[in-house]
Amino acid sequence: MIMSLKTSIAVVLAACFTMFSASALAEEPQIDAQSACVIDSATGNELYAKNADQRMYPGGTTMMMTSILGVESGKLDTVMTVSDASQQLAGDVSRLGIYPGDKVTLRNALTGMMTVGGCDVAYDAAVTVSPSLDSFVQSMNEKAASIGAIHTHFTNPAGLPDENHYSTARDLAKIGAYAMKSADFRGLVNHASFDMPYADSGTKHCETTNEFLTSGFAGADGIKTGATNDGGPCLVASATRNGHTLVASILNSGDRAGDAAALLTYGFERLSAPAAAVKNVTTATTATAAEKAAVTASQAVTQTGRASNAPADADEAYVLRDAPAGQTLSQIAAQQKQAARIAAENQNEK
Repeated sequence: MIMSLKTSIAVVLAACFTMFSASALAEEPQIDAQSACVIDSATGNELYAKNADQRMYPGGTTMMMTSILGVESGKLDTVMTVSDASQQLAGDVSRLGIYPGDKVTLRNALTGMMTVGGCDVAYDAAVTVSPSLDSFVQSMNEKAASIGAIHTHFTNPAGLPDENHYSTARDLAKIGAYAMKSADFRGLVNHASFDMPYADSGTKHCETTNEFLTSGFAGADGIKTGATNDGGPCLVASATRNGHTLVASILNSGDRAGDAAALLTYGFERLSAPAAAVKNVTTATTATAAEKAAVTASQAVTQTGRASNAPADADEAYVLRDAPAGQTLSQIAAQQKQAARIAAENQNEK
């Protein structure tokens, strides 16, 4: 029974330490974004959410899906088709500047697009991967659904504004987390600058629009910025530390890079906490098992006590009206003696 007391104390201390470990985590970051989400790419676990299911305009972050389909098409090293649609885009959209007659592989064009932007490349990639723009957009929506981005609907491969083109912070984080499992995709999105080579000769220099990628944040390695008049500035950012990748989506933020840093810092701190918490839970579980063993032993002692203190007459053994499970006076007496002995032993330990 001394063991029971000690293990009980251990359980309480372990539980308190577990609660302390949880409370010792960094407080949820204060961010400017209207909505945001952080997901562990390896497990799919969500580490943070703010208005994560609110429908928003994804802008250029749509190009993540365009790139996913490009990667999975098996056509990365083929020369990209230049479409009529890409040449007819409005003058104020982001362009990489690929024109009829230019020869660029799909891989290099997508890398340029994910570095600096390029609605023209998004449209060209669509007709390189699929028979038509419409069939490509259909594939985008099918892929989003298969990933679990069930609150997303695309109408074009570039993220141009359309009331039926929308997503959520949670869905974009899911798409980013899925994409970052691919080495080919990671190779498209981790460039602070990129000299895009043409297949025949020459290069085009691209500087990233992803301020987070050049912020000095440890492990920063992606993914894509975006902005629309209605949706505001947005970013899906990623960072990898010790082989573990986290993805953060930030929508409608005046400080998307700062929000990304705050969210991913918080996410990595959350990642480190479960190991300690699990250890504490394990300790608590072990202590609980020990306590159960001690309780079992104590019950055996009580049973022995009951035998040695068998009632001398029938009156002593009658069932108490309000006692649990038909407890008898003799049983209560044995337990009281046992409790007194434990108290004395505990006092002696002090």
